[in-house]
Amino acid sequence: MNPVVLLSMLLGVILSAALLGYPPLYYVYLIHEILLITVFLWFICITFCKKNVRKPLESVTLFMLVLLTVLSPVNKMMAPDYESAFTDDPSVHTDYLVKEIGERPYMSENEKKASAYIENVLKEKGFSPVGDNNIVIKREGKKQDTLIVCAHYDTVASSRGADDNASGVSVLLGLDIPENPEYTLMLIFFTGEEVGLIESRYFADNIDRVIGVICVDTVGVGKDFHISSVKKNRSTSFFLSQVVYGLSDNGIPSIGPLYSDHVPFNEKRMRAVGLTRSTDRSYPHIHSELDIEIDKNKVVETGKTVQEIVIHFSYSENPYNFVYISVICAVIISCFLAYSFQNILNRIDLFKE
Repeated sequence: MNPVVLLSMLLGVILSAALLGYPPLYYVYLIHEILLITVFLWFICITFCKKNVRKPLESVTLFMLVLLTVLSPVNKMMAPDYESAFTDDPSVHTDYLVKEIGERPYMSENEKKASAYIENVLKEKGFSPVGDNNIVIKREGKKQDTLIVCAHYDTVASSRGADDNASGVSVLLGLDIPENPEYTLMLIFFTGEEVGLIESRYFADNIDRVIGVICVDTVGVGKDFHISSVKKNRSTSFFLSQVVYGLSDNGIPSIGPLYSDHVPFNEKRMRAVGLTRSTDRSYPHIHSELDIEIDKNKVVETGKTVQEIVIHFSYSENPYNFVYISVICAVIISCFLAYSFQNILNRIDLFKE
């Protein structure tokens, strides 16, 4: 096959990921070192005309093209379907935090008021929150491995923080936590996020046996729902991002749009992703006096996804299994299609000769 055509196909897949969102650009970025090596090998192959190298290189390139394309739909097909609902009204919590309390800088009087409000809501729901600066509720599971769902409640000075991050707090306050879950569940309301992730960094340094971390931050404004992995150790969080992607209706696996309390866990090589709808680049209300409103429907939509994640880890003995199976199936499909396509190309070459 003409290598220019094959490389054009590969470039087309990458461009469509960037422009159309399919396949998710996250997949491309996850294996970008492999892509670079492949392109480099093509350059060597074309330059030195090594035909015995070109054939296997064609097969590898075709395999990657198919894998990048089929992994998403296979994951969606394999993901379990839960009947869950997020029935809480998030505007009740955001209105109180934004209108009654206002800005909530780290270690301020208003931060203490926000902490007291969160604790009271949790107690009304039957929980027993613990902690000093961070507010933690824990439900012991059959296994000690812990799923952490977190959101920060502090703000920068001069910002009322409706989107950043009363929206994330309202999602956590609206979750139903199943009794006797398979895995231990922990909800954490962090402070100190806006001054360098102080509290979450300390927490990550002093916990182990974490099966996953879901950080909910700035989910009240914005069209796209990002499942954000950190650039560093990005492969560590691949399977967790795929769990969330499979369970969500419209999540987009991505790299780096959110720098929040999941980062310290990622740095410890724990599986951790952030859920977000807005970034500083796209939404200038962040960290400003303009951050006073949320789209209630966006928060409810996010809450439904987080609720499904909680249910999944509560009732599944092996919550990552469907992702492992989907990856294996995608690899098998890709091998078969790449092999079939390669045979067709070989026959075309023979016919030309």
